[in-house]
Amino acid sequence: MNAKALLRRGDERKGRRRPMRRAALVLHANGQAAPCVIWDMSAGGARLAIAHPTDAPLQFTLVLTKDGSDRRNCEVVWIDARYVGVKFVAAASFVENVVK
Repeated sequence: MNAKALLRRGDERKGRRRPMRRAALVLHANGQAAPCVIWDMSAGGARLAIAHPTDAPLQFTLVLTKDGSDRRNCEVVWIDARYVGVKFVAAASFVENVVK
């Protein structure tokens, strides 16, 4: 899937998002980590501020706590100039898609 296919569309959220400004980490499949800020989050997904949104991997693990104990597997749903919108995915589907 290319970046143009992921351009932000209208609001398609299924759950209500809570505004927040919370530091987190984007953990790439190769083990690299990049800082991000969670701008809002719901049970099903989040909007993240990342330094270079178009360089974000299409799937990654979002590390929510400093000790790494709270994590979410994510799949990018949309990208714009400042943010990345992700949905949280189950571990099984995340592993299947990373292995492809």
